[in-house]
Amino acid sequence: MRPAINGGEAQLDGVTWERDDEHMPFALAPLAADYVRAIGAGFGGWERKYTGGAFGDFRQAYWYEVVDGYAYIGHRADIPADASDVDERRRALARARAEVTSQWWNEEALPELARLYERIAAVPVEGGNHTEVTVGWTAAWKAFEATQEIHFESTLGPMQVLDDLSELYRATVSGSTAIDADRLTYGVAHEFIQAELGVERLATLLAVSPDLADAVRRGERSLAQLQSLPGGIPFEQAFDAFLAQHGHLGQSADDLSLASWVEVPQRLVAELAKRLDQTFESAARRVERQASEARDLADQARLGLAGDPDALEKFEHLLALGREIGPLMQVHNYWIDRKAQSYMRRLSLRVGRRLVDAGVISAPEDVLYLHRVEVAVLIEEPADRQALVASRREIHVRQLATTPPRHLGALPLEPDRTASDRGPDEAVQPVILQGSGASAGIVAGPARITGSSDEFDRIKPGDIIVCRSSNPSWVPLFTIAAGLVTEVGGILAHAAVVAREFGLPAVVGVAGATVAIRDGQRIEIDGLSGTVRLL
Repeated sequence: MRPAINGGEAQLDGVTWERDDEHMPFALAPLAADYVRAIGAGFGGWERKYTGGAFGDFRQAYWYEVVDGYAYIGHRADIPADASDVDERRRALARARAEVTSQWWNEEALPELARLYERIAAVPVEGGNHTEVTVGWTAAWKAFEATQEIHFESTLGPMQVLDDLSELYRATVSGSTAIDADRLTYGVAHEFIQAELGVERLATLLAVSPDLADAVRRGERSLAQLQSLPGGIPFEQAFDAFLAQHGHLGQSADDLSLASWVEVPQRLVAELAKRLDQTFESAARRVERQASEARDLADQARLGLAGDPDALEKFEHLLALGREIGPLMQVHNYWIDRKAQSYMRRLSLRVGRRLVDAGVISAPEDVLYLHRVEVAVLIEEPADRQALVASRREIHVRQLATTPPRHLGALPLEPDRTASDRGPDEAVQPVILQGSGASAGIVAGPARITGSSDEFDRIKPGDIIVCRSSNPSWVPLFTIAAGLVTEVGGILAHAAVVAREFGLPAVVGVAGATVAIRDGQRIEIDGLSGTVRLL
């Protein structure tokens, strides 16, 4: 199988294509596939900006492509012989950028993101003529691609600082691990923590209003119905304020078909309901505890470096910088991944409604089964595409039921082959599954196999989430679940880092977990050893 790149056959010689189950674990509809390709447009933007392309297209993933509905990320396997200094040059650039990242992020990146989102939201879909909407649609996609260039630049410095801090810490503190080093930068109340605090405040408003709490316990999710009850108006006002700030969260993956809370607020009400009769460690208390633990870890390094003033000075500088910009490794997901997805999805559905009015498609969501260039043409020259949409929907359903190869093109030396890659006759169910310990703790509970945010309501307090992957939008679940198991990702992946920040025992990289574990089956996970025991 050879993926189509830019409308033609890919040149795969020397390129390894790996299925990206961490960010897009399921088959994508056509417009969602275009969205993923647009993410890939941001690859290397920082390198072109700061070096004019001097590093060349190697030693870094540079391409996204969608094959049979599944996202693949491509990178060069045949590194040029004269590229031996490229990694060090890139690290030097990253270290230099780290020193100014905080100022750049606050004074340049965030204001520019605000302008880009305003441009996406301002497309005159409802009142503009065909040409105005077409121009706006095209400009919105360009704006989205610009957010992705900011995305990859935002992690350049933080990633290098955290790597340097981890290397120095592990070399200094005997027996320490990458996870210990990672925890040095915890205890910062960044945007995802602020969102969690907001969820806690909403849950408290429900709990102190007996009529509201009883209605939510009975399954009421309509804000209009809740508003009519005693205490309903203050709750709705607080709820609306929360959505205005954090409503772009809630999607389980980078898939344009997934809605954020601002579109489906009922899902957020469902998360609040889970907190009515349970007691959890507050976000403020957890952040305070983790800050204290981080200070203790840092003191261990200071003891080890007491006789080396230069190394101690370097550690202090990396620690301060890591705590200042390290959170961007998660926070960029808040401001870019989740927010851009929410804005582009809502624009797409607005355009979808216009195409419904023009007789092109039968429902706004059908726009997902058109490509972005087709949408632009159909805005200008409406034509019935309902049969095409129906055909593509059928193809998408079939793709969702398939498991494509994990690798295409130049295969890695030792391609991993997970349980989900095996045929049905090869599937096994061992008593113990092995992954990587990502967040310490031993817990047992019912496994809840979770595919997307559409299924978040199924997760109850005490469940162990079992999924392909997760991102920081899963935060409300992390505060009520007993544990987390993911099929993909390592100890520094989003899922692992966020799980540690939320004190959630987690095992990541458990190949075939969603196949080997039954929904509802009791399991025990050890977030230190990386084992999952089927009970």
